[in-house]
Amino acid sequence: MLEDLVPTGTPGDTESVEAVLALAARAEAHDGVAPLSEEFLLALRSGGDHLALGPGAGHLVSRAQDGSVDGVAVRAGDGVEIVVDPAHRRRGVGRALLDAARAAVPTSRFWAHGDLPGARALAVATGLGAARELLKLGRSVTAEDAASPEAPGVLTLSDYGDNRDAGLDDWLQLNALAFADHPEQGRWTTGDLADRVAEPWFDADLLLLLPRDGARGEPLEASLWLKPQGEVCEIYVVAVHPDSAGRGLGRAVLVHALGVAARRGFADVELYVDGGNTAARRLYERAGFDVRTRDVQYAS
Repeated sequence: MLEDLVPTGTPGDTESVEAVLALAARAEAHDGVAPLSEEFLLALRSGGDHLALGPGAGHLVSRAQDGSVDGVAVRAGDGVEIVVDPAHRRRGVGRALLDAARAAVPTSRFWAHGDLPGARALAVATGLGAARELLKLGRSVTAEDAASPEAPGVLTLSDYGDNRDAGLDDWLQLNALAFADHPEQGRWTTGDLADRVAEPWFDADLLLLLPRDGARGEPLEASLWLKPQGEVCEIYVVAVHPDSAGRGLGRAVLVHALGVAARRGFADVELYVDGGNTAARRLYERAGFDVRTRDVQYAS
Protein backbone atom coordinates (compact mmCIF):
# COMPACT_ATOMS: atom_id res chain seq x y z
CA MET A 1 0.00 0.00 0.00
CA LEU A 2 1.38 3.42 -0.98
CA GLU A 3 0.64 6.66 0.85
CA ASP A 4 2.01 10.20 0.96
CA LEU A 5 4.76 10.99 3.46
CA VAL A 6 3.53 14.03 5.37
CA PRO A 7 5.59 14.78 8.50
CA THR A 8 3.88 17.24 10.83
CA GLY A 9 4.70 19.07 14.03
CA THR A 10 8.17 19.41 15.47
CA PRO A 11 11.19 17.76 13.85
CA GLY A 12 11.27 13.99 14.14
CA ASP A 13 8.11 13.65 16.28
CA THR A 14 5.98 11.68 13.83
CA GLU A 15 5.77 7.97 13.37
CA SER A 16 6.42 8.33 9.62
CA VAL A 17 9.68 10.24 10.07
CA GLU A 18 10.98 7.79 12.66
CA ALA A 19 9.99 4.85 10.48
CA VAL A 20 11.84 6.28 7.47
CA LEU A 21 14.99 6.86 9.52
CA ALA A 22 14.80 3.30 10.89
CA LEU A 23 14.29 1.92 7.38
CA ALA A 24 17.33 3.84 6.11
CA ALA A 25 19.42 2.45 8.99
CA ARG A 26 18.38 -1.15 8.20
CA ALA A 27 19.19 -0.70 4.53
CA GLU A 28 22.60 0.82 5.28
CA ALA A 29 23.47 -2.01 7.67
CA HIS A 30 22.55 -4.56 5.00
CA ASP A 31 24.03 -2.87 1.91
CA GLY A 32 27.04 -1.11 3.40
CA VAL A 33 26.03 2.21 1.84
CA ALA A 34 23.69 4.98 3.05
CA PRO A 35 20.51 4.90 0.92
CA LEU A 36 19.40 8.50 1.49
CA SER A 37 21.31 11.71 0.88
CA GLU A 38 22.46 14.05 3.61
CA GLU A 39 20.28 16.78 2.11
CA PHE A 40 17.07 14.87 2.67
CA LEU A 41 17.99 13.49 6.08
CA LEU A 42 18.93 16.94 7.39
CA ALA A 43 15.66 18.44 6.20
CA LEU A 44 13.67 15.52 7.57
CA ARG A 45 15.22 15.82 11.02
CA SER A 46 15.02 19.60 11.14
CA GLY A 47 11.49 19.86 9.79
CA GLY A 48 12.72 21.76 6.73
CA ASP A 49 9.80 22.74 4.52
CA HIS A 50 11.80 23.25 1.34
CA LEU A 51 11.30 19.60 0.49
CA ALA A 52 7.59 20.32 -0.11
CA LEU A 53 6.55 17.13 1.66
CA GLY A 54 2.98 16.16 1.03
CA PRO A 55 0.47 15.02 -1.61
CA GLY A 56 1.81 15.32 -5.14
CA ALA A 57 5.34 16.12 -4.00
CA GLY A 58 6.65 12.68 -4.87
CA HIS A 59 7.37 11.50 -1.30
CA LEU A 60 5.75 8.11 -0.92
CA VAL A 61 5.73 5.43 1.76
CA SER A 62 5.03 1.77 1.08
CA ARG A 63 3.56 -0.25 3.92
CA ALA A 64 3.50 -4.01 4.35
CA GLN A 65 0.33 -5.87 5.35
CA ASP A 66 1.17 -5.40 9.03
CA GLY A 67 1.37 -1.62 8.54
CA SER A 68 5.14 -1.37 8.88
CA VAL A 69 7.10 0.75 6.41
CA ASP A 70 8.77 -1.52 3.84
CA GLY A 71 9.82 1.15 1.35
CA VAL A 72 9.99 4.87 0.69
CA ALA A 73 10.52 7.17 -2.29
CA VAL A 74 11.62 10.71 -1.46
CA ARG A 75 12.50 13.75 -3.51
CA ALA A 76 15.89 15.30 -2.74
CA GLY A 77 17.36 18.09 -4.86
CA ASP A 78 16.86 17.23 -8.51
CA GLY A 79 16.32 13.55 -7.87
CA VAL A 80 14.28 10.86 -6.18
CA GLU A 81 15.76 8.30 -3.79
CA ILE A 82 14.10 4.93 -3.22
CA VAL A 83 14.76 2.62 -0.28
CA VAL A 84 13.26 -0.83 0.20
CA ASP A 85 13.56 -2.82 3.42
CA PRO A 86 16.07 -5.67 2.85
CA ALA A 87 13.51 -8.12 4.25
CA HIS A 88 10.89 -7.06 1.69
CA ARG A 89 12.89 -6.93 -1.53
CA ARG A 90 12.04 -8.80 -4.76
CA ARG A 91 8.32 -8.32 -4.08
CA GLY A 92 7.66 -5.40 -6.42
CA VAL A 93 7.92 -2.70 -3.74
CA GLY A 94 10.70 -0.79 -5.50
CA ARG A 95 8.94 -0.94 -8.86
CA ALA A 96 5.67 0.31 -7.33
CA LEU A 97 7.46 3.23 -5.67
CA LEU A 98 9.36 4.13 -8.84
CA ASP A 99 6.22 4.03 -10.99
CA ALA A 100 4.30 6.15 -8.48
CA ALA A 101 7.13 8.69 -8.24
CA ARG A 102 7.30 9.01 -12.03
CA ALA A 103 3.53 9.45 -12.19
CA ALA A 104 3.74 12.26 -9.63
CA VAL A 105 6.78 13.94 -11.23
CA PRO A 106 7.39 12.63 -14.79
CA THR A 107 10.80 14.33 -15.07
CA SER A 108 12.15 12.58 -11.97
CA ARG A 109 15.73 11.35 -11.87
CA PHE A 110 16.53 8.48 -9.55
CA TRP A 111 19.63 8.13 -7.38
CA ALA A 112 21.05 4.66 -6.77
CA HIS A 113 23.47 5.07 -3.87
CA GLY A 114 26.19 2.49 -4.26
CA ASP A 115 24.68 1.52 -7.64
CA LEU A 116 23.72 -1.86 -6.22
CA PRO A 117 22.73 -4.72 -8.58
CA GLY A 118 19.05 -4.51 -7.62
CA ALA A 119 18.93 -0.80 -8.42
CA ARG A 120 20.64 -1.32 -11.77
CA ALA A 121 18.21 -4.10 -12.66
CA LEU A 122 15.23 -1.91 -11.77
CA ALA A 123 16.61 0.91 -13.91
CA VAL A 124 17.01 -1.39 -16.92
CA ALA A 125 13.54 -2.87 -16.43
CA THR A 126 11.95 0.59 -16.43
CA GLY A 127 13.90 2.03 -19.36
CA LEU A 128 16.16 4.33 -17.33
CA GLY A 129 19.76 5.06 -18.26
CA ALA A 130 22.71 6.42 -16.29
CA ALA A 131 22.74 10.24 -16.45
CA ARG A 132 25.19 11.24 -13.73
CA GLU A 133 27.74 9.67 -11.40
CA LEU A 134 28.93 10.71 -7.95
CA LEU A 135 32.13 9.05 -6.74
CA LYS A 136 33.35 8.55 -3.20
CA LEU A 137 37.15 8.61 -3.21
CA GLY A 138 39.42 7.72 -0.33
CA ARG A 139 42.95 7.05 0.81
CA SER A 140 44.81 6.27 4.01
CA VAL A 141 46.52 9.04 5.96
CA THR A 142 50.31 8.67 5.86
CA ALA A 143 53.19 9.86 8.01
CA GLU A 144 54.25 12.12 5.14
CA ASP A 145 50.89 13.91 5.34
CA ALA A 146 51.69 15.12 8.86
CA ALA A 147 54.72 17.00 7.49
CA SER A 148 52.88 18.51 4.52
CA PRO A 149 53.01 22.31 4.22
CA GLU A 150 50.09 24.46 5.30
CA ALA A 151 48.37 26.68 2.76
CA PRO A 152 49.39 30.32 3.36
CA GLY A 153 46.96 32.74 4.96
CA VAL A 154 44.56 30.14 6.36
CA LEU A 155 42.07 31.23 9.01
CA THR A 156 39.51 29.08 10.81
CA LEU A 157 35.95 30.12 11.50
CA SER A 158 36.97 30.28 15.17
CA ASP A 159 39.44 33.05 14.26
CA TYR A 160 36.48 35.25 13.33
CA GLY A 161 35.39 35.41 16.97
CA ASP A 162 32.31 37.59 17.34
CA ASN A 163 32.24 38.03 13.55
CA ARG A 164 31.55 34.34 12.99
CA ASP A 165 28.29 35.07 11.15
CA ALA A 166 30.18 37.32 8.75
CA GLY A 167 32.61 34.48 8.07
CA LEU A 168 29.72 32.13 7.33
CA ASP A 169 28.14 34.70 4.99
CA ASP A 170 31.46 35.03 3.15
CA TRP A 171 31.69 31.26 2.87
CA LEU A 172 28.16 30.98 1.46
CA GLN A 173 28.93 33.59 -1.20
CA LEU A 174 32.12 31.76 -2.17
CA ASN A 175 30.27 28.44 -2.29
CA ALA A 176 27.66 29.86 -4.70
CA LEU A 177 30.36 31.20 -7.02
CA ALA A 178 32.58 28.12 -6.89
CA PHE A 179 29.68 25.73 -7.55
CA ALA A 180 27.54 27.88 -9.84
CA ASP A 181 27.11 24.96 -12.24
CA HIS A 182 26.57 22.28 -9.59
CA PRO A 183 22.93 21.13 -9.32
CA GLU A 184 22.98 20.77 -5.51
CA GLN A 185 26.00 22.42 -3.90
CA GLY A 186 25.62 25.78 -5.63
CA ARG A 187 22.04 26.17 -4.42
CA TRP A 188 22.81 26.11 -0.70
CA THR A 189 20.86 28.70 1.28
CA THR A 190 21.50 30.27 4.67
CA GLY A 191 19.18 27.62 6.10
CA ASP A 192 21.13 24.78 4.48
CA LEU A 193 24.34 26.11 5.97
CA ALA A 194 22.74 26.63 9.38
CA ASP A 195 21.47 23.02 9.41
CA ARG A 196 25.02 21.73 8.96
CA VAL A 197 26.59 24.12 11.45
CA ALA A 198 24.04 22.83 13.98
CA GLU A 199 25.07 19.19 13.41
CA PRO A 200 27.00 17.46 16.26
CA TRP A 201 29.98 16.82 13.97
CA PHE A 202 30.53 20.50 13.12
CA ASP A 203 33.85 21.94 14.33
CA ALA A 204 34.55 25.63 13.72
CA ASP A 205 38.27 24.85 13.72
CA LEU A 206 37.73 22.58 10.70
CA LEU A 207 36.04 25.22 8.55
CA LEU A 208 39.09 26.90 7.03
CA LEU A 209 38.92 30.16 5.10
CA LEU A 210 41.53 31.72 2.82
CA PRO A 211 40.82 35.45 2.49
CA ARG A 212 42.79 37.58 0.08
CA ASP A 213 46.21 38.39 1.56
CA GLY A 214 45.23 36.36 4.66
CA ALA A 215 43.32 39.35 6.04
CA ARG A 216 40.04 38.74 7.84
CA GLY A 217 37.26 40.68 6.16
CA GLU A 218 38.82 40.46 2.71
CA PRO A 219 37.00 38.44 -0.01
CA LEU A 220 37.63 34.71 0.17
CA GLU A 221 39.80 33.11 -2.48
CA ALA A 222 39.25 29.55 -1.27
CA SER A 223 37.93 27.50 1.62
CA LEU A 224 38.22 24.01 3.08
CA TRP A 225 35.59 22.30 5.22
CA LEU A 226 36.42 19.04 6.99
CA LYS A 227 33.86 16.68 8.52
CA PRO A 228 35.06 14.30 11.26
CA GLN A 229 33.47 10.84 11.22
CA GLY A 230 35.17 8.63 13.78
CA GLU A 231 38.57 7.65 12.39
CA VAL A 232 37.64 9.06 8.98
CA CYS A 233 38.02 12.70 8.00
CA GLU A 234 35.77 13.69 5.11
CA ILE A 235 36.98 16.53 2.92
CA TYR A 236 33.47 17.92 2.93
CA VAL A 237 33.76 20.99 0.70
CA VAL A 238 36.70 22.47 -1.20
CA ALA A 239 35.77 25.77 -2.84
CA VAL A 240 37.98 28.00 -4.98
CA HIS A 241 36.82 31.39 -6.27
CA PRO A 242 36.54 31.30 -10.09
CA ASP A 243 38.83 34.36 -10.32
CA SER A 244 41.52 32.41 -8.44
CA ALA A 245 41.29 29.26 -10.55
CA GLY A 246 44.47 28.01 -12.19
CA ARG A 247 46.77 29.29 -9.45
CA GLY A 248 47.22 25.96 -7.67
CA LEU A 249 44.94 26.85 -4.76
CA GLY A 250 42.97 23.62 -5.12
CA ARG A 251 46.11 21.53 -4.71
CA ALA A 252 47.38 23.70 -1.84
CA VAL A 253 44.07 23.33 -0.02
CA LEU A 254 44.07 19.55 -0.57
CA VAL A 255 47.61 19.21 0.81
CA HIS A 256 46.56 21.35 3.78
CA ALA A 257 43.55 19.07 4.36
CA LEU A 258 45.73 15.96 4.42
CA GLY A 259 48.06 17.63 6.90
CA VAL A 260 45.20 18.60 9.21
CA ALA A 261 43.79 15.06 9.03
CA ALA A 262 47.17 13.56 9.91
CA ARG A 263 47.87 15.94 12.79
CA ARG A 264 44.38 15.37 14.16
CA GLY A 265 44.99 11.62 14.24
CA PHE A 266 42.57 10.49 11.53
CA ALA A 267 43.44 7.19 9.85
CA ASP A 268 41.56 7.75 6.62
CA VAL A 269 40.36 10.55 4.34
CA GLU A 270 37.33 10.46 2.05
CA LEU A 271 35.61 12.89 -0.29
CA TYR A 272 32.90 13.01 -2.94
CA VAL A 273 33.38 14.27 -6.48
CA ASP A 274 31.13 14.44 -9.52
CA GLY A 275 32.16 11.83 -12.05
CA GLY A 276 32.16 14.44 -14.81
CA ASN A 277 34.57 16.77 -13.00
CA THR A 278 37.71 15.52 -14.72
CA ALA A 279 39.98 18.27 -13.37
CA ALA A 280 39.06 17.53 -9.75
CA ARG A 281 39.32 13.78 -10.29
CA ARG A 282 42.78 14.18 -11.77
CA LEU A 283 43.87 16.28 -8.77
CA TYR A 284 42.63 13.69 -6.29
CA GLU A 285 44.00 10.71 -8.19
CA ARG A 286 47.45 12.30 -8.27
CA ALA A 287 47.18 12.68 -4.49
CA GLY A 288 46.62 8.94 -4.11
CA PHE A 289 42.83 8.76 -3.88
CA ASP A 290 40.93 5.89 -5.48
CA VAL A 291 37.26 5.11 -6.03
CA ARG A 292 35.45 3.40 -3.14
CA THR A 293 31.79 3.67 -4.10
CA ARG A 294 29.70 5.03 -6.96
CA ASP A 295 26.30 6.68 -6.76
CA VAL A 296 24.50 6.75 -10.11
CA GLN A 297 21.59 8.95 -11.12
CA TYR A 298 19.23 7.31 -13.63
CA ALA A 299 16.89 9.17 -15.97
CA SER A 300 14.63 8.40 -18.91
